[in-house]
Parts: sequence; C-alpha cells; structure tokens
Amino acid sequence: MPNKDHKTSVKLAEWYAGLHPRWVDIVGDFGGKQLFLVDGDSLLLHSITISAVDYDVGLQLLHAIFAVESFLRGLQSRGCNFQVVFFDNQRELCVPSTAPASMGYKYQMTRAILIRHLQRTANDAGEDNTTKLVFSFPSIDSHDFHQYLARYPASFLLCHDGHNESGQQHSLHRAMFQYMIHQFLQLRHSVALIGGAEFKSSRVILPIITAAPRIASLGPSHNLWPTSIPRRSDEPLQLDWILYEGSSYRELVTAVALCGVLKTQYVEEYRLMSIAVILHGVIMNHTRLAERSLAPGRLTRNDATARHINAFLNHFCEEITFIISSDIGDSLSIGLNWDVFDIIDGRLFLSLHAILSKGECIPAVLIDKARPLITCIEKWSGVSLLDHSSLRISTNTDAERPRVKSIIPSYDLSQATILPFSHELFNEFLAPVQLRTTQLHEGATESKIFQELTHWHNAKRAIDPKKIPKKPGFFARKRTQKFMADTLVYSASLTNATGKLIEPKTIIVGAPARPSKKTLPSHTVTSSPKVISNHETRKKTRGSSGKDNAREAALLTQARKLEKKSSAKSWHWHIIAKELNQEKMLTRRFQKAIKYFSNLTREDKMIIGAEVSLYLCDTLYRAWEAQAAITSSKQALGIGSLLFNQVMQTSAMPGLTQEVAAALQIISSAVGIASKISPNGETISRQLSFQPRVHESSNSEVLPIRALEFQLWHCGPFLERTFDSRKDDRVPFEPDAWQRSVLDSIDANDSLFIIAPTSSGKTFISFYAMETILRDDDDGVLVYVAPTKALVNQIAAEIQARFRKTYHHEGRSVWAIHTRDYRVNNPTGCQILVTVPHVLQIMLLSPLHANTWSKRVKRIIFDEVHCIGQADDGIIWEQLLVMAPCPIIALSATVGNPEEFCEWLRISQTSKGFKFKMITHNTRYSDLRAFRYAPRELEFKGLYRAENFPVPGLDRQNQAISGFRFIHPVAALVNKTGIDLEELSLEPRDALSLWECMKEFQTPSFPLGDSLDPSRVFSGVPRKSDVLAWTQRLKAVLATWIRDTKSPFEQVRRSLPGGQVSRNLNDDTKQAGHKSYDTSNLSTPKKERMSVFALLCDLYTENGLPAILFNYDRIECERTLQFVLHQLESAEQTWKEASRDWQKDIKDYNQWKASKDKRKMPKKASEKRTKDEKMREEANADISRWELFDPEWPLDRFSFADGSRLTRSELEEFIKSLDGEYIRPYLFSALKRGIAVHHAGMNRRYRQVVEILFRKGYLTAVVATGTLALGINMPCKTVAFIGDSTYLTTLNYRQGAGRAGRRGFDLLGNVVFSNIGQTRAYEIMSSRLPDLKGHFPLTTTLVLRTLGLIDAAGKSSFASGLVRSLLTQNRLYLGGEEAGKSIQHHLRFSVEYLQRQHLLSSDGRPINFAGLVGHLYFTENAVFAFHSLLKGGYFHDLCSDSSLSPTDKLRTLGLVMAHLFNRIQARDPGSCLLPRLPSDAEDLLIRHNTETLGIFKTYASTYIDQYLNDTPDRYLPFTRIAVGGEEPRILNLPGDLPPTKLRSPFSALSGHSDDFKSIHELCSNIRSGVFLEESAVPYIPIWPHDLSSPLNSYIYDFLKHGDYVALTRDNKIKQGDVWFLLRDFSLVLATVVASLTNFIQADSNIDDVDMIDIEDVGETPDEDTSAQATEEPKDLSHTTATANTQRKRPKKKVVESWDDDDDDTGEEAEEDVSSFGHDVGAASPSIESPTWEKGGKSLVDVLRAFTLLKADFDEKFHKAWA
Repeated sequence: MPNKDHKTSVKLAEWYAGLHPRWVDIVGDFGGKQLFLVDGDSLLLHSITISAVDYDVGLQLLHAIFAVESFLRGLQSRGCNFQVVFFDNQRELCVPSTAPASMGYKYQMTRAILIRHLQRTANDAGEDNTTKLVFSFPSIDSHDFHQYLARYPASFLLCHDGHNESGQQHSLHRAMFQYMIHQFLQLRHSVALIGGAEFKSSRVILPIITAAPRIASLGPSHNLWPTSIPRRSDEPLQLDWILYEGSSYRELVTAVALCGVLKTQYVEEYRLMSIAVILHGVIMNHTRLAERSLAPGRLTRNDATARHINAFLNHFCEEITFIISSDIGDSLSIGLNWDVFDIIDGRLFLSLHAILSKGECIPAVLIDKARPLITCIEKWSGVSLLDHSSLRISTNTDAERPRVKSIIPSYDLSQATILPFSHELFNEFLAPVQLRTTQLHEGATESKIFQELTHWHNAKRAIDPKKIPKKPGFFARKRTQKFMADTLVYSASLTNATGKLIEPKTIIVGAPARPSKKTLPSHTVTSSPKVISNHETRKKTRGSSGKDNAREAALLTQARKLEKKSSAKSWHWHIIAKELNQEKMLTRRFQKAIKYFSNLTREDKMIIGAEVSLYLCDTLYRAWEAQAAITSSKQALGIGSLLFNQVMQTSAMPGLTQEVAAALQIISSAVGIASKISPNGETISRQLSFQPRVHESSNSEVLPIRALEFQLWHCGPFLERTFDSRKDDRVPFEPDAWQRSVLDSIDANDSLFIIAPTSSGKTFISFYAMETILRDDDDGVLVYVAPTKALVNQIAAEIQARFRKTYHHEGRSVWAIHTRDYRVNNPTGCQILVTVPHVLQIMLLSPLHANTWSKRVKRIIFDEVHCIGQADDGIIWEQLLVMAPCPIIALSATVGNPEEFCEWLRISQTSKGFKFKMITHNTRYSDLRAFRYAPRELEFKGLYRAENFPVPGLDRQNQAISGFRFIHPVAALVNKTGIDLEELSLEPRDALSLWECMKEFQTPSFPLGDSLDPSRVFSGVPRKSDVLAWTQRLKAVLATWIRDTKSPFEQVRRSLPGGQVSRNLNDDTKQAGHKSYDTSNLSTPKKERMSVFALLCDLYTENGLPAILFNYDRIECERTLQFVLHQLESAEQTWKEASRDWQKDIKDYNQWKASKDKRKMPKKASEKRTKDEKMREEANADISRWELFDPEWPLDRFSFADGSRLTRSELEEFIKSLDGEYIRPYLFSALKRGIAVHHAGMNRRYRQVVEILFRKGYLTAVVATGTLALGINMPCKTVAFIGDSTYLTTLNYRQGAGRAGRRGFDLLGNVVFSNIGQTRAYEIMSSRLPDLKGHFPLTTTLVLRTLGLIDAAGKSSFASGLVRSLLTQNRLYLGGEEAGKSIQHHLRFSVEYLQRQHLLSSDGRPINFAGLVGHLYFTENAVFAFHSLLKGGYFHDLCSDSSLSPTDKLRTLGLVMAHLFNRIQARDPGSCLLPRLPSDAEDLLIRHNTETLGIFKTYASTYIDQYLNDTPDRYLPFTRIAVGGEEPRILNLPGDLPPTKLRSPFSALSGHSDDFKSIHELCSNIRSGVFLEESAVPYIPIWPHDLSSPLNSYIYDFLKHGDYVALTRDNKIKQGDVWFLLRDFSLVLATVVASLTNFIQADSNIDDVDMIDIEDVGETPDEDTSAQATEEPKDLSHTTATANTQRKRPKKKVVESWDDDDDDTGEEAEEDVSSFGHDVGAASPSIESPTWEKGGKSLVDVLRAFTLLKADFDEKFHKAWA
C-alpha cells in the first residue's frame, strides 16, 4: 500500500477495533436457507493456512483444492445456500502475508484454477444463473457487484479479517480485508468472519458483524491495493492442436504451458525440468493417490539448482495462470476430462527432478506412457527433450515392473489396547464392533478410600413414599403463597379479553368430555332458545297427554313473558335510537352504537339484536355516501367494506323482523351481495325505531366497481373463513376439519405432529389432551415441554384457570411447575407437569423415577418443537423426542422441512408401537399486511387520534398522510434462490393485484390462461377457502415464471406495490442507516429511537395499537423505552409550563387541597361530633372534581395507555404487587404511560404484570426481544421490527409477525419494518424457513447417565426401553445404515474413554466421580477437563499446599475454572486476556487430551479396518471428482512416506502422517467414510497448544474486582449478556460444591432431580437480588464441617479483591510441555490409580476451597446488582 494510504490503514484499524462480532449458528439461527456470499480469496487463504498445505518446499495444489472443497462441503452438507465471489483488485489477498514475494505465483495459479474448477462444476449442473456458484467482479465497489447484489440479495459476506496474519505484509493484508468488511457493511449487509468458523454437528458457528459506523472520509478506492494482474506481451501461441490426441485437459494445459516456457524463457536446465513435469503428470494420472505422499527432505543439491527450479516453476505457473484465465483456456477444455486441479504436485516434481539430475534410470514403461505428450511438446516448441544427456531409460525388465509402495500404514492398531466391557443391554447393540481387548481390569483400585463401591446413586437414602415430607419454612411458604396469588391474577387475564375469571371445569374421572357452560369462552357462538308464538301453540295436536299439556302451558307462559320483555326492550331501544340520531358526527354515532350492541345480553340480541345491527349498517351506509360526496366513490370503499361485514353479520343473526329483512335486502345489493333474505308471513313484523337511509335515497347503487372486485380488493378480511366447520360435542366451538382430525387422534392415543400458524386455532389441542388425561384416572401424567420459563408460567396459569379436580391423597395436584429456578406443587404428584427440556431429561434419566413416576407418563407435548434447531439446547429436544416412552404431540408454526422431520418422528414413534400422524394447516385466521415505515419530521406536542371508521390496515384510502408503505408479498421476492411459494401468504386483494399484473405482462411464451380469471372462478360472494384454492393455482403459474429468467416475472414484481427496489444499495441507508462518524446523512441510535417514537405516534393516530416492537438487543430495548418515556415526559412538562389552563387548574387544586386539609383539622373537645353526625356530614358533602385529580399522573395526550380498560386504582395495585422486586423506577413510570419492555433479563413478576396489562388493553406498546414470540399469549394489532440484528432471521420474523392479528378482535394484522433497509426487509420476508437438521445424537455424558439409570433402576422395563430407544433409533442428523455403524463405534469408544477416566467399570457401573460428571452434563466437554484435574490430584495438591495463602489458592482456583467453563475466545489480542494455566494443570490437561486422542485414533482405525479397507479415499469432497489412478507406482522415489490409514490421502500430499497433534487435526483430516464429530469428543482445546488466540479473562477479572461495568468496558462483553454469563458460572460452582458434598458424605440425599434445586440463582438480575434479600440464611460451611468434624476452623473472611503479583507467574508457567504429545498413537496398556485416592483428607480441602470460591464469587455477583 502506498504511503499516502497509511492514514487510511490506521483509520480502518481503529474502526475495526470498535466492532464486536456475535457468534451465531448460521444454519439454525441466522442464515437458514438464505443466500450468503463467500469471498474466494479469503476462502483460499483460510483453507491453505489451517490445513497446513505445503506451498513452501512443494506446491501441493491438489491438497489446496481439497482443503477448499472440504470447507465448502462442510457448508453444503449442513444445507447452506452460498455463492463464491472473487474481486479482481484483491487477488493478492489469497497470498499469506508470511509467504515470500517470490512464491506469490503459486497462490495466483491456485486462485485461477480454483475459479475455473468451481465454475466448471456448477456449470455441469445447469447454465442458469440461479445455479451458478462462482462470480467475479472488478471490485467490491464496482457497479457490476452492486447490480449483482440487487438481484441476489445476500444475508452476509463470509470473509477473512486479516487476524492471525503476521509478517511484513501484515498491516497491508489486514487493511485490505478491513476495507472489504467496511464497504460491505455500508451496503446494508452483514459480515461473517471465516477465521472463527466452527463446524459443530449440523451447525456452522460464525462470528457475525451486523452493523458498524461509517468512516466518513473513506470513499470507494479501486486502487487501495496495487494489483499485479498477469499480462502477456506476446500473442497467443499458434499451435497445431491436432497433434494432441489425448483426453486430459491437464495434459493439454501442461503441454501448452511447457511450450510457452521453452519458447519464451528457454534455459538449458528447463529441458530436464520439463521432462520431470511430464513424467510426474503420468505418475499422477495412473498411480493411486495414497502412494503419492513424499517427505520434503532436501530435494535440491545447491542454491543454483534451487534458483533455476524456482524460476522454472514461476514461468510454468504463470503460463498456466494465463491459459486458465483466458478465453483460449475455455475453448481448449471442450470435450476433455476436467483434471487441471491436479496439474502439479510440487513434491513429486522435485523428487523426479532429483533422480533425473543424478542420472538414475527411468523405467521404459513410464517413458512409453509419456512419449505421446513429449512428442507433441517437441513439435510445438522445437526443443528436443528425449535426447537429454541425463535422461537414462532402463531396459531391465525387473525395473519395469510396478514397484508397489510399502503398504505398512503409519498407524498400527496393534499398538493400542482396548479395555474389556460387557453390559446386558449394550452387548447386543455393540456386537458388530469387532475389537481385540486386553485382559486388564480395574479390580485393584476398587478398595480405595474415596471410591464408591456401588453406583453413586445407591449410597443415597431411598425416599419413603409413606414418610410425611418436612414442612417448608416460613420464607418458603411465603414465596409459594405469593407465587400462587400472582398465578391466579395471571390466569384471570388469560381466560378472556375482559379479564373476568372463568370458573375452572371440575374434572370427574370417567365422565364424558362435554363442554361446561361455565367454561365457554366469551366469543363462543351458541344456539338460542326458540321463541314460541301463539300461532305455533295453536297448531299443536289436541290429543296430547296431561304432561304434554303442562309443558305447552309452561311454554306459553314463557312466550308471554318473553313477549312482554320484548316490548319493553324494543321501547328502550326506540329511545336509544333517538338519542343516537342526535349525534351528528357519524364516527361517534357508530362508536356509541357499537358499544350499545356489544353490551346487549344474549336474550336482548334475540329481541333487538338484528335491528341494532341494521342501525349500524345504516350508519355506515350514511358515512359511505358522505365520504363519497366529499372525496370520491373509490376512496369511500373502505367504509363500504365495513358495511359489507356488518351486512353479512346481520343476515346471519336470529330474530330478523320483516322490516329489518326488507331494509337489509336493499343494503345488500349496494355492497354487491345477492341477498337470500325475503320477508314472509313467518317473520315477525315490528316497526323500526329509525328511518333507514336506503328508504330515503333514490339511488342505492353506490359501488363504483364490480361487486367481485370490491369484495376481493376491499372485503378480504371479512370473508367467511371456516374450513368445513361442524359441531362437535368434545369442544365448545365448531372445529374445522383439521381440528376434528386432531381430536380423533388424541382420543385414539396416537402421536401427532401439528404444523399450524399462530392464531389458526391450535391452542385447544394441548388442553384437550390434558383434559383427556385428567378424565381417564388419577395417576396418568401429561408433560408439557415449553422452550422458555415465561411460557411455562403462562401454560400453568391457563391450566389453573381451566381445570379443577379433587384427589383422595395428600400431595396430589392437577398441575405443577418444575424448572431450574423453582418448583410449584409436587412435580411427581401432579397429573400435568409443565417444565423445560433440561428438567424433563433429568427426570426421565433419574433412577428414582424409573419404576414410579416415569411409568405414569402417558403423553408428552412438545410446544415450539422447532427449537430442536437451536445450537445450544436443540440436542436436548432431539434426545427427548427419541427417549419419549409414550405418545407425543409436537407443535410448531415454523418448520422448514416438515416432511423430512415428520418421517424421522414417524420412525421413532412407530418403533415403539405408537401410530403417528402429521396434520398441517397453512392458513392464518387473520391475514397479515406488511409495511415499511418512512419516519416523518416530528415536532411532538401531544398525541392525536383522528376519528375514523375502523377500516383494517394502515393503508386505508381515506387516511391522513402517514409514512406506512405497503409491501406486496410477491414484490418482496427479490432473492429467487430461496423462494418457497408454499410459504407465501396472500390476502385476497394481493391475489387479485397479482393476477392483474400477470395478465398485463403475460406473453405467448408465458400465458396466464382464462381459467384463472376471477369472474370465471367465483360465483356469488367468495369464501376464504375459495380464494385460497384460486391463489394456489395462481402461484403454480408464478412458480414457472420465477424459474425461467426469460419470463416477465421481474416486470410483474416491480409493478406491484413495493416492487421498486433501489439498484443503488446505499439508498437503503437513507431509510435505516447505521451509526456514523458523519451523522449528516446516516442515522445515529438517537435518530433510530426517534424513528421508533414517531412510529408509535403514527400507530396511535392510525388506530394501529396495541403493538409489539421487536428489537433483538436487550439493552437497546430498554434504551428505546427510556427514550420514548423521556419524549413523553419532556413534552408534557413543556406543555404544562406553557399552558395557562393547566396552571389555573394547579392553583385551584392547591386551594381545594388546603381547604380540605383545614376542614380535617381536629376541633376542641367540646365541639366533638358523634359518629352519626360525621356520617351525615360526609353524605351531604359535594364530591369535588379535584378528588380524582392527580397533578403527577400522566395526561392522556402524553400517554399511550388506554385508561378505559383499567382504573387508576387497579393499575396501582399491580404496581404495588411489584414492591420488593428491585425494579428500576422508570419502568413504573413507563407502565403508567402505557408502554413497557419485555425480555428474558427482566424480572419474572414484572414481565407477568406487563403481559396482564397488555392483554387487558391498558398497555398499548411493548418493546421486546424474540423470547416474547415463543408462544407467549400477547396478541396485538401491529408488530414492528425496529432494528436489524443478527438474530432477526426468517424464523424469528415468522414467530414475531405471528403475534399480529388478535383472533376475536382483529381480522387483519399489521407488520411494520422500521430502521431496516428495504433489501434486508425483503430478504427476511421472502426467505425459506431453515431445515431442522438435528445434532450428533450421542454425547459422552449421556452414555454415562444412561448407564447410571440402568444400574440404579435394576430390571426396569422403562429404563431398558429408554436405552434401546437411544441406541437403536435413527437420528435426524445421521440417517441410514452407515450412520448406525458410526454411532456403534462412537458409543464403544465413549465407553472406553469413560473406563480409562475411572468413571465406568468393566460391567457398566458408574463409579467414583461419575455423579459429578453427570450433574455437570450441561457443561460438556469442560466437565471432562475438570474431572481430569480432579482425578489427577491437581486440586488436592493446590488446596493442601501450605506455602500458598488462602487468597492465592482462591485466585489460582478461579484462574483454572475460568480456563475450563463459560469460555469466550478473545478476538483482540490487545487486552483482557486470560493468563496461561499453571504448569501442573496445563500438563494434566495436555496429558488428558493426548490420551483422548489415542482412544479416538483407535476408534477410527477399527472402523476403517472393519468397513473401509477396500474403499479407497480418492474423491474430492465437494465436486465428487475421482483423483488419481488405480495402479501401484512403478518408480521408487526419494522421501517415500508410508501410506496413511487415518489421514486423508489428499492431506498426506503435504507430508502429513497419522501422527496427529490434536483432536481437532484428527477430526478435520480424517479420511472419508469415517464419521468423527469433534464436538462429541470429550476434550477442550488448551491455549496456546490447541487455540490460536487466548481466552477472554472476564470471569477471572470479575473474581478479582467484582465490577460488572468493567466487563463491558474492558472485556468487551455485551452488556445484556454479562449477568447471564456470570450466572452460568455461578451454577457451575454450585453444582461442583453439591456434587463433592454428595461424594464425601455417605448419607447425602442429593439426586439428579434434587441437583436442579442446588442452582439457586434467580432467573433474572432483579429476581436474584430480591431473592437474596428475602432468602433464609445459609450456612455455607456446613458441608465441609460435617465432612471433617474433627477440624473446625474459624470462618475466613471472603476476600474483597485479588491483586495480581507479577512475580507469582514465574518461569514455571511458561515451561514447555510438548513432550506429552510425542507418542499419541497408542493408548496406555494399563490404568493408573487416580491420584486423588492416595490421600483421603485432601478431598475435604478441595470441597472447602470450592465452597469459599463460590461464596466469594456469589458475594461479588449479588453485590454488583444490589
């Protein structure tokens, strides 16, 4: 980079240092099926570097191509959708900064070949751009690239950032990479860093940067890097191509390149080198790939030779680069085999040149095979080759025989020994694994003092079911009572919209499932009693019995009473109608009439309901006429749609009079409805209480368009939307066909997988299944599994509101909650357990439950089952689905691959004998309408709401000017690579506008067809189901247009609303922008928050509230709320200061208050009044308006709250209920103004109050993260996404948008994008949902816990069945026979590992510290590193070292724990780095990793021996092209290496053997066919041996200073994550202390399930603080005191802070421990006794140290949030 660009480089470095990427799973959480880009130069650099490709001595091109393909295959196999892009001005970035400048030609040739190689592969699949894989552009700033992005919007760019680059070119490389990142971020796309890529199971974890400020002075620079594009000054060679008769493109390119070298750069030495190139090509073409590995050695004799070789290779590679990159290269490849990716093997070439230089004989058979090519080159170049003096051809027949390379592999399995293992259940499954085991056994170690001779559960006291449990203490009872009271209030808000508590249904065992009247929801439609007229009574037959006569008399009496009541009610309505007619403003008249109608009872509606509804129709008709007169008929059609809806409702109502029917018939024709209602003699006649406008108007035809067009375009939300609904006695509503199918399956006890969108009516499924279980008996259990604790609380509250049951035994209940944080009721004594996945897994694997509770489980409901795709907890979901011992119900609204997932579930369930069925319903009850919000200039002086009719949507034609821009769903289909039209939902008006555009742009080649004309499709008023069928046909035609680039699809898309997407992607920043140094043209956070405030104001004005505003950053949610609150408060204060009326009110109020206080002053004793006098005085006193006046209460015009939904006193009661919860005051102020925040970091009780107030309608705006979208019952009218985020994925978008449209309230939901670019919004809307890929099924801790269950449960059928399910059932991630073999081998060597770690006996009994490892399963694999230190005696030695002070011990202990648990790798090596491990601990961990490496090398070797011995590994992983021949090599060469057995032969080309240095290297380079999942291998990488960069020291730093603010400032931990990370570490310490206590105390009663309660840290910071304030005091020293009662020491003071002493580090910590890695090929032939067994008392010291460490950490932790 020139010196003048040095400032730019510095700016980029400073700018990049301020970015903080987030590690995200791009498969399940971020990308899904969305297209992303891979920078080709970054890909090549990363692949060559991490794979250690030899480009120094050799030029191992094939290994480089293999490394690139391996990375791409890793993405492809996980379902990623990507394209590779190369930028011409960045070609130098593929060269490592450490490479000498003279070697750059090697990388440039590789780059050119890689581009053509990937292009050729993709072109073989098709020529359409949608299948192209590789694209090249002049630069990232080029117009071509911007055009490409506009057509194929990518979610992010995967590239390098120059990290770990070093050397002279370091700063240049890093600056260029940072420039690329900067420019791409400014194009409104995210950037992922390839250097942090991790492949874990089916996940791809990447650090993602979603937003960054802009460097204002940095403009497009095409010359930031001085490129040296290869150029040739001479004309292309004129060659006689007929001379080449071969079929190999590699041979032809070699010949042309050598010809160019010999003709233009001829040096005598080049002749021999040319022969070496030709011969090495012959060897590559015919020889087995496994026989090409060579050691580097010293292949050149002197420096002159080395210079000649390097010059020759430079010229040769430049010729190849030119040929490959030019048009002539493309023309030459036609009809030839594509093999140029293996055109040169540097080590093979150098070895051949060495023997040629020495004059050694070359077999004649090799020369014969090379002769045609040699002849061709000689004729083309005019240079003779075969007559070279050094070329000696052997005529010895022995020499011509193929010399088979030694087949002794570099790894010999005979070195390894396998421990014997036998288990009744495992033997059958592991039988196919053929192993030779040693006769060693562990019997000698079974008598050690701390060894549990039996299973670690068996030392516990059994729980006696007859024993009366100990009553909870005062604080526990108080907390339980408060929780139950809160739940009761919470459940009241869930039952119906008015908040009235529904009486729970009493369940009686054996009673039929019939809906109770008390449980009918308020919106349920029921049949009404028929009114009997005198005429009907007289028609009865005269021959009736006395009982019949009595019944008729009673009915006659009832009819007379009803008629009398009818007259009174009609007269009352007559008076009301007159009063309503006095209201001249039609909007207010309509609102008053609606309120009157909604307050009518069911009996009242039978009498006057139809007439009142007709009055509403009349009001709307008058408004329609008035609006049409003011504006135009078309602009009034919105009101017409309301009239259409009211007419449809009125015509279906009972009690129609002749007058109502006559008027309704006229109005029906006005809205295009062919009314079937006609007055007749059977209908009651009653004079109307008002004069309908249609009787006054001469012209009732007001529709300016065709009736069908009006109904489709404007009346879509009001169309009849049932799907074959019928009455069913099992539920209190008329279920659709799919819902009846669900009921039938539940009754048949079948398993179900149900996919239905939010608000489609799937909530009842779970409660019907619960009622079925409750009704069957008192013992059956249903488990409801929810992904979040918030949803757990909600479901439990709903159960409490719905069901009540009487039990005959104490300790039984209908429901219970069990999470890690708390229990409500007895989890094993309830019939409906609501829990989270982790807890259910613990309960199912608990031996105490195996023969009792687990057998009672009759059904498990998995809500939001798509959470199986999550990177963190998804594996628990998958294991539970496999383990489920009963029928299941899996519910979800968002599954990308339902058929594949369904088939996996079907196999799992049918193998257990359960029938399985998938039921899908793709239609929402209420449609969604999407908008982009363009914020307007806002000078806020108070809220204003226009009095408009409630026309659905934010884009009605008669609305005021607003910033909402409608987005047609098809207009958002800018990324055609990820489109799934089946997931595309269209409103009727969307379908109509799409049909109109397709009709306009259809061509003879792409016709639309007359059969899709709406006039031919529909007859009468269309129903929603009819429109859906038409839409499906329309989408089928659209799909064919999308697939063909010649179709008019783009014209159609652009002509639809929102279809004009800016080609200049920088225009998006004007809408959504990021933070910037230059704020003149880009938004700052303050401006973005102002945009949110403007959005809320516009939603208020347009009646778009209530709304949920999603932002996936917790801290930004809170800051946004604070900003909105500040705007309201400051505007109110400004208004109060300027308003004279307000100041007068305050003055009058103060005078009234003073007067009132004066009246309250006590009088003299002689003037005392009696009680009656006081009451009489108070009764006679006038109630002043000031009684309800509160000057501190928010004014309505500065509050979003809906005060009509809740009284002030009721709100204050809710706020008062939060006393003692340590909630920040501004949150209370926000509640009063109708706004709140909701995310997982908020106090649980505060969140529940927010949910209650939102459901009641008082709160109208909530700023929330995505956790609210996971099933929480908070439906709203509008959902807004107010900021871009890594976590704003298609899945989260669908989940969040599903909240919009309240069933029973809104027929249409609004979705708004604010502060998000147009292309990004369209990408989110149109991308497909991610596939559920699953995880690697077996973890080592699961194996251990499973064996523990079997051992402790004895001969339990449940335990046996569960284990068989885990072992034998197919997995979502791995399928087929080969997967089963891999799982078998992996399981066997997991057992081997556990045995060698002294955790498992030879007969499968967990021993020693197995309990601790099992309890810490959620930290896998860190728990195994911790165990290795515990087993190896490190903690014992540390804690018993008398030379260390207690502070030093705790500091060292904290350092070690920080290295093991909750690790975060530091991206910036400049600050806050975790110091290196103590040398003793580091040695033990390296030894542990070395032993583990040996075990899994043996695993791979045995698998290869058994299944892959006859299967050569010769196919490139991504392109699947076969490499090499099938013959043995016919020439021995210097530096021959034995063939590798474990390592891929592609990787062995660079000289790598089976002597792997780390487990990561083993897993990354294992040969094909061997499945080895690194995340399932029990090890953790240690810095600096396995990790390239150190760890973040945030835990260690917090242990020293206790300052959580510093963690955000210095350690760069995201503020919203700090508390959760520290809480997780606290849970680890709590579990360690409890497990060690359990191990030491023989009478300890801690079980797996009890271990959940050990973790007593609250769910959120506020809850944790309040819990600490009310918690009973705990004696932390109890465990150590009881373990060693003879040594009582005074309690030590917990250290306030730790000071790092520089001289404590010493040289010992830097000691080289690489000697432990020399012989990793063989496992140890014997098992050493654990070090901790050698001294018993030291384990008590270890427990005491961890107890003190926990106390110290928790004290700092709680103090930080006090």
